[in-house]
Amino acid sequence: MAKAEWAKTTALINVAVSILERQYPMTIRQLFYQIVSLAVIQNNRSCYQMVSRVMTKARQDGRCRWEYIVDRSRPEYEPNVFQDAQGYAEVVKRGYRKDYWASQPNHVEVWTEKDAIIGSIEGLTNELGITVRVGRGYNSATKRHQIEVLFRQIERGGKRIFVLYLGDHDPSGVGIENDLREKIHANFSIERIAIHPADIRQFNLPPLRVKESDSRSPAFVRNYGPDCVELDALPANELRSRIKNAVHSLMDKTKWERAIEVEKAEMASIISSVELWNKLPVDDEPWSGNDFETAKQIVEDAKKARQEPPA
Repeated sequence: MAKAEWAKTTALINVAVSILERQYPMTIRQLFYQIVSLAVIQNNRSCYQMVSRVMTKARQDGRCRWEYIVDRSRPEYEPNVFQDAQGYAEVVKRGYRKDYWASQPNHVEVWTEKDAIIGSIEGLTNELGITVRVGRGYNSATKRHQIEVLFRQIERGGKRIFVLYLGDHDPSGVGIENDLREKIHANFSIERIAIHPADIRQFNLPPLRVKESDSRSPAFVRNYGPDCVELDALPANELRSRIKNAVHSLMDKTKWERAIEVEKAEMASIISSVELWNKLPVDDEPWSGNDFETAKQIVEDAKKARQEPPA
Protein backbone atom coordinates (compact mmCIF):
# COMPACT_ATOMS: atom_id res chain seq x y z
CA MET A 1 0.00 0.00 0.00
CA ALA A 2 1.33 3.42 -0.91
CA LYS A 3 2.36 5.56 2.10
CA ALA A 4 0.52 8.63 0.84
CA GLU A 5 -2.79 6.84 0.20
CA TRP A 6 -5.83 8.75 1.43
CA ALA A 7 -7.74 7.18 4.32
CA LYS A 8 -10.95 7.32 2.24
CA THR A 9 -9.27 5.33 -0.52
CA THR A 10 -8.12 2.67 1.94
CA ALA A 11 -11.61 2.46 3.42
CA LEU A 12 -13.18 2.13 -0.05
CA ILE A 13 -10.79 -0.67 -0.98
CA ASN A 14 -11.55 -2.49 2.27
CA VAL A 15 -15.29 -2.30 1.62
CA ALA A 16 -14.84 -3.49 -1.96
CA VAL A 17 -12.64 -6.43 -1.00
CA SER A 18 -15.12 -7.43 1.71
CA ILE A 19 -17.91 -7.54 -0.90
CA LEU A 20 -15.77 -9.43 -3.41
CA GLU A 21 -14.75 -12.07 -0.86
CA ARG A 22 -18.43 -12.96 -0.47
CA GLN A 23 -19.63 -12.56 -4.05
CA TYR A 24 -16.77 -13.04 -6.53
CA PRO A 25 -16.51 -13.24 -9.46
CA MET A 26 -17.99 -9.81 -10.19
CA THR A 27 -17.57 -7.11 -12.79
CA ILE A 28 -16.46 -3.63 -11.78
CA ARG A 29 -19.98 -2.35 -12.49
CA GLN A 30 -21.55 -5.01 -10.25
CA LEU A 31 -19.09 -4.14 -7.50
CA PHE A 32 -19.78 -0.42 -7.95
CA TYR A 33 -23.53 -0.88 -7.48
CA GLN A 34 -23.03 -2.95 -4.34
CA ILE A 35 -20.85 -0.20 -2.84
CA VAL A 36 -23.46 2.41 -3.80
CA SER A 37 -26.18 0.35 -2.10
CA LEU A 38 -24.18 0.63 1.14
CA ALA A 39 -24.24 4.44 0.80
CA VAL A 40 -20.43 4.57 0.74
CA ILE A 41 -20.28 6.47 -2.56
CA GLN A 42 -22.66 8.28 -4.91
CA ASN A 43 -24.28 6.72 -7.97
CA ASN A 44 -22.51 8.70 -10.68
CA ARG A 45 -19.87 8.30 -13.36
CA SER A 46 -17.14 9.96 -11.35
CA CYS A 47 -17.54 7.48 -8.48
CA TYR A 48 -17.67 4.56 -10.92
CA GLN A 49 -14.35 5.64 -12.39
CA MET A 50 -12.93 5.99 -8.90
CA VAL A 51 -13.92 2.42 -8.02
CA SER A 52 -12.31 1.17 -11.22
CA ARG A 53 -9.15 3.13 -10.48
CA VAL A 54 -8.70 2.11 -6.83
CA MET A 55 -9.46 -1.56 -7.56
CA THR A 56 -6.74 -1.58 -10.19
CA LYS A 57 -4.41 -0.27 -7.51
CA ALA A 58 -5.64 -2.85 -4.98
CA ARG A 59 -5.01 -5.74 -7.36
CA GLN A 60 -1.59 -4.48 -8.32
CA ASP A 61 -0.42 -4.17 -4.72
CA GLY A 62 -1.90 -7.52 -3.64
CA ARG A 63 -4.82 -6.40 -1.47
CA CYS A 64 -7.35 -7.84 -3.92
CA ARG A 65 -6.98 -11.10 -5.85
CA TRP A 66 -7.05 -10.69 -9.62
CA GLU A 67 -9.60 -13.47 -10.12
CA TYR A 68 -12.17 -11.61 -7.99
CA ILE A 69 -12.96 -9.21 -10.85
CA VAL A 70 -13.89 -10.34 -14.37
CA ASP A 71 -13.98 -8.45 -17.67
CA ARG A 72 -15.78 -9.96 -20.65
CA SER A 73 -15.97 -6.70 -22.61
CA ARG A 74 -12.75 -7.42 -24.53
CA PRO A 75 -12.97 -10.95 -25.97
CA GLU A 76 -9.98 -12.79 -27.40
CA TYR A 77 -10.05 -14.97 -30.49
CA GLU A 78 -7.29 -17.57 -30.61
CA PRO A 79 -6.70 -20.39 -33.12
CA ASN A 80 -7.24 -23.91 -31.80
CA VAL A 81 -3.78 -25.40 -32.39
CA PHE A 82 -1.56 -28.05 -30.79
CA GLN A 83 2.16 -28.74 -30.89
CA ASP A 84 1.66 -32.48 -31.38
CA ALA A 85 -0.89 -35.30 -31.24
CA GLN A 86 -0.14 -36.08 -27.61
CA GLY A 87 -0.96 -32.52 -26.63
CA TYR A 88 -4.29 -32.83 -28.43
CA ALA A 89 -4.97 -36.16 -26.74
CA GLU A 90 -4.46 -34.60 -23.31
CA VAL A 91 -6.95 -31.85 -24.15
CA VAL A 92 -9.48 -34.48 -25.25
CA LYS A 93 -8.98 -36.35 -21.99
CA ARG A 94 -9.55 -33.23 -19.89
CA GLY A 95 -12.25 -31.68 -22.03
CA TYR A 96 -14.89 -34.38 -22.43
CA ARG A 97 -18.26 -33.38 -21.03
CA LYS A 98 -21.45 -35.34 -21.61
CA ASP A 99 -24.59 -33.46 -22.55
CA TYR A 100 -26.62 -34.06 -19.39
CA TRP A 101 -29.64 -32.42 -21.01
CA ALA A 102 -29.86 -34.95 -23.84
CA SER A 103 -31.99 -37.25 -21.67
CA GLN A 104 -33.93 -34.44 -19.96
CA PRO A 105 -37.60 -33.72 -20.80
CA ASN A 106 -36.89 -29.97 -20.99
CA HIS A 107 -34.54 -27.69 -22.88
CA VAL A 108 -33.42 -24.71 -20.77
CA GLU A 109 -31.55 -21.56 -21.79
CA VAL A 110 -30.59 -18.28 -20.14
CA TRP A 111 -31.05 -15.10 -22.18
CA THR A 112 -29.52 -11.84 -21.03
CA GLU A 113 -29.94 -8.32 -22.31
CA LYS A 114 -26.24 -7.53 -21.84
CA ASP A 115 -23.00 -9.50 -21.80
CA ALA A 116 -21.42 -7.46 -19.00
CA ILE A 117 -22.68 -9.96 -16.40
CA ILE A 118 -21.49 -13.09 -18.25
CA GLY A 119 -18.25 -13.27 -16.33
CA SER A 120 -20.12 -13.54 -13.03
CA ILE A 121 -22.47 -16.35 -14.15
CA GLU A 122 -20.40 -18.28 -16.70
CA GLY A 123 -18.95 -20.70 -14.14
CA LEU A 124 -22.45 -21.65 -12.97
CA THR A 125 -24.02 -21.93 -16.43
CA ASN A 126 -21.10 -24.09 -17.60
CA GLU A 127 -21.61 -26.32 -14.57
CA LEU A 128 -25.31 -26.60 -15.40
CA GLY A 129 -24.55 -27.24 -19.07
CA ILE A 130 -26.97 -24.64 -20.41
CA THR A 131 -26.75 -22.19 -23.30
CA VAL A 132 -26.53 -18.47 -22.55
CA ARG A 133 -27.66 -16.07 -25.29
CA VAL A 134 -26.62 -12.43 -25.15
CA GLY A 135 -28.95 -10.03 -26.94
CA ARG A 136 -26.99 -6.77 -26.61
CA GLY A 137 -30.25 -4.95 -27.08
CA TYR A 138 -32.99 -5.96 -29.49
CA ASN A 139 -32.34 -9.16 -31.45
CA SER A 140 -31.89 -8.99 -35.21
CA ALA A 141 -34.23 -10.76 -37.64
CA THR A 142 -31.35 -13.12 -38.50
CA LYS A 143 -30.84 -14.15 -34.89
CA ARG A 144 -34.57 -14.55 -34.27
CA HIS A 145 -34.84 -16.84 -37.30
CA GLN A 146 -31.91 -18.97 -36.09
CA ILE A 147 -33.60 -19.41 -32.72
CA GLU A 148 -36.90 -20.31 -34.35
CA VAL A 149 -35.26 -23.02 -36.47
CA LEU A 150 -33.45 -24.47 -33.45
CA PHE A 151 -36.50 -24.39 -31.17
CA ARG A 152 -38.71 -26.09 -33.74
CA GLN A 153 -36.13 -28.83 -34.10
CA ILE A 154 -35.98 -29.28 -30.32
CA GLU A 155 -39.78 -29.34 -30.09
CA ARG A 156 -39.96 -32.07 -32.73
CA GLY A 157 -37.72 -34.10 -30.43
CA GLY A 158 -40.43 -33.98 -27.78
CA LYS A 159 -38.86 -31.47 -25.40
CA ARG A 160 -40.47 -28.47 -23.78
CA ILE A 161 -38.46 -25.24 -24.04
CA PHE A 162 -37.90 -22.79 -21.19
CA VAL A 163 -36.04 -19.48 -21.36
CA LEU A 164 -34.87 -17.68 -18.20
CA TYR A 165 -34.57 -13.97 -18.95
CA LEU A 166 -32.16 -11.49 -17.32
CA GLY A 167 -32.70 -7.82 -18.11
CA ASP A 168 -32.65 -4.25 -16.83
CA HIS A 169 -35.74 -2.93 -15.10
CA ASP A 170 -36.28 0.00 -17.44
CA PRO A 171 -38.32 0.78 -20.56
CA SER A 172 -35.78 -0.81 -22.89
CA GLY A 173 -35.32 -3.93 -20.75
CA VAL A 174 -39.07 -4.55 -20.60
CA GLY A 175 -39.44 -3.70 -24.29
CA ILE A 176 -36.72 -6.17 -25.30
CA GLU A 177 -38.39 -8.94 -23.29
CA ASN A 178 -41.77 -8.25 -24.88
CA ASP A 179 -40.16 -8.12 -28.32
CA LEU A 180 -38.71 -11.60 -27.80
CA ARG A 181 -42.10 -12.95 -26.77
CA GLU A 182 -43.87 -11.45 -29.77
CA LYS A 183 -41.40 -11.85 -32.62
CA ILE A 184 -39.86 -15.28 -32.05
CA HIS A 185 -42.43 -17.61 -33.56
CA ALA A 186 -41.82 -20.84 -31.70
CA ASN A 187 -43.41 -22.75 -28.86
CA PHE A 188 -41.43 -21.77 -25.77
CA SER A 189 -41.92 -20.27 -22.32
CA ILE A 190 -39.96 -17.20 -21.19
CA GLU A 191 -39.72 -16.12 -17.55
CA ARG A 192 -37.93 -13.05 -16.20
CA ILE A 193 -35.91 -14.01 -13.13
CA ALA A 194 -34.05 -10.68 -12.83
CA ILE A 195 -34.49 -7.87 -12.38
CA HIS A 196 -37.91 -7.27 -10.71
CA PRO A 197 -39.37 -4.01 -9.37
CA ALA A 198 -39.44 -5.46 -5.84
CA ASP A 199 -35.67 -6.01 -6.00
CA ILE A 200 -35.06 -2.27 -5.70
CA ARG A 201 -36.35 -2.14 -2.14
CA GLN A 202 -35.39 -5.67 -1.09
CA PHE A 203 -31.71 -5.21 -1.95
CA ASN A 204 -31.55 -1.43 -1.54
CA LEU A 205 -30.55 -1.03 -5.18
CA PRO A 206 -29.62 2.44 -6.43
CA PRO A 207 -32.49 3.52 -8.71
CA LEU A 208 -32.12 5.58 -11.84
CA ARG A 209 -34.73 7.93 -13.23
CA VAL A 210 -36.57 6.92 -16.38
CA LYS A 211 -35.37 8.73 -19.48
CA GLU A 212 -38.17 11.05 -20.58
CA SER A 213 -36.79 11.02 -24.12
CA ASP A 214 -37.59 7.29 -24.44
CA SER A 215 -40.95 6.83 -26.19
CA ARG A 216 -41.58 3.73 -24.07
CA SER A 217 -41.22 5.64 -20.80
CA PRO A 218 -44.89 6.72 -20.29
CA ALA A 219 -46.16 3.13 -20.41
CA PHE A 220 -43.32 1.96 -18.15
CA VAL A 221 -44.06 4.65 -15.56
CA ARG A 222 -47.76 3.80 -15.57
CA ASN A 223 -47.00 0.13 -14.92
CA TYR A 224 -43.99 0.31 -12.62
CA GLY A 225 -43.37 3.86 -11.45
CA PRO A 226 -40.52 6.28 -12.24
CA ASP A 227 -37.60 4.22 -10.89
CA CYS A 228 -35.51 1.87 -13.00
CA VAL A 229 -32.38 -0.14 -12.25
CA GLU A 230 -29.69 -2.00 -14.16
CA LEU A 231 -29.29 -5.78 -14.04
CA ASP A 232 -25.72 -5.28 -12.84
CA ALA A 233 -27.02 -3.81 -9.57
CA LEU A 234 -28.42 -7.13 -8.31
CA PRO A 235 -25.95 -8.89 -5.96
CA ALA A 236 -23.96 -11.47 -7.93
CA ASN A 237 -24.72 -14.23 -5.41
CA GLU A 238 -28.44 -13.53 -5.71
CA LEU A 239 -28.29 -13.60 -9.51
CA ARG A 240 -26.46 -16.94 -9.52
CA SER A 241 -28.84 -18.36 -6.90
CA ARG A 242 -31.88 -17.47 -9.02
CA ILE A 243 -30.42 -19.10 -12.10
CA LYS A 244 -29.45 -22.25 -10.20
CA ASN A 245 -32.82 -22.63 -8.48
CA ALA A 246 -34.78 -22.02 -11.69
CA VAL A 247 -32.72 -24.53 -13.68
CA HIS A 248 -32.91 -27.16 -10.94
CA SER A 249 -36.69 -26.83 -10.87
CA LEU A 250 -36.79 -27.75 -14.57
CA MET A 251 -34.51 -30.79 -14.50
CA ASP A 252 -35.18 -34.47 -13.81
CA LYS A 253 -32.71 -35.17 -10.99
CA THR A 254 -32.73 -38.95 -11.51
CA LYS A 255 -31.87 -38.68 -15.20
CA TRP A 256 -29.24 -36.07 -14.38
CA GLU A 257 -27.46 -38.37 -11.92
CA ARG A 258 -27.68 -41.24 -14.40
CA ALA A 259 -26.01 -39.11 -17.08
CA ILE A 260 -23.15 -38.36 -14.67
CA GLU A 261 -22.59 -42.08 -14.07
CA VAL A 262 -22.56 -42.78 -17.83
CA GLU A 263 -20.09 -39.92 -18.28
CA LYS A 264 -17.70 -41.50 -15.76
CA ALA A 265 -17.70 -44.77 -17.71
CA GLU A 266 -17.17 -42.98 -21.01
CA MET A 267 -14.40 -40.89 -19.50
CA ALA A 268 -12.60 -44.04 -18.36
CA SER A 269 -12.71 -45.33 -21.93
CA ILE A 270 -11.35 -42.04 -23.27
CA ILE A 271 -8.48 -42.03 -20.76
CA SER A 272 -7.61 -45.58 -21.73
CA SER A 273 -7.43 -44.57 -25.39
CA VAL A 274 -5.34 -41.51 -24.60
CA GLU A 275 -2.83 -43.66 -22.74
CA LEU A 276 -2.16 -45.46 -26.03
CA TRP A 277 -1.43 -42.12 -27.69
CA ASN A 278 1.07 -41.33 -24.95
CA LYS A 279 3.08 -44.48 -25.75
CA LEU A 280 3.94 -43.13 -29.19
CA PRO A 281 7.46 -41.67 -29.57
CA VAL A 282 7.70 -37.90 -29.90
CA ASP A 283 10.43 -36.20 -31.92
CA ASP A 284 12.43 -33.42 -30.27
CA GLU A 285 11.41 -31.09 -33.10
CA PRO A 286 7.80 -30.58 -34.31
CA TRP A 287 7.27 -32.30 -37.63
CA SER A 288 6.21 -30.41 -40.71
CA GLY A 289 2.57 -30.74 -41.68
CA ASN A 290 3.72 -31.25 -45.27
CA ASP A 291 5.73 -34.35 -44.41
CA PHE A 292 3.33 -37.02 -45.69
CA GLU A 293 5.61 -39.94 -44.81
CA THR A 294 5.91 -38.76 -41.21
CA ALA A 295 2.13 -38.45 -40.91
CA LYS A 296 1.67 -41.89 -42.45
CA GLN A 297 4.12 -43.44 -39.99
CA ILE A 298 2.33 -41.86 -37.04
CA VAL A 299 -0.94 -43.44 -38.16
CA GLU A 300 0.71 -46.85 -38.52
CA ASP A 301 2.31 -46.58 -35.08
CA ALA A 302 -1.06 -45.70 -33.58
CA LYS A 303 -2.65 -48.78 -35.14
CA LYS A 304 0.08 -51.02 -33.72
CA ALA A 305 -0.25 -49.43 -30.29
CA ARG A 306 -3.97 -50.22 -30.18
CA GLN A 307 -3.18 -53.89 -30.85
CA GLU A 308 -0.75 -54.16 -27.92
CA PRO A 309 -1.91 -56.51 -25.14
CA PRO A 310 -2.73 -54.91 -21.77
CA ALA A 311 0.33 -54.33 -19.58
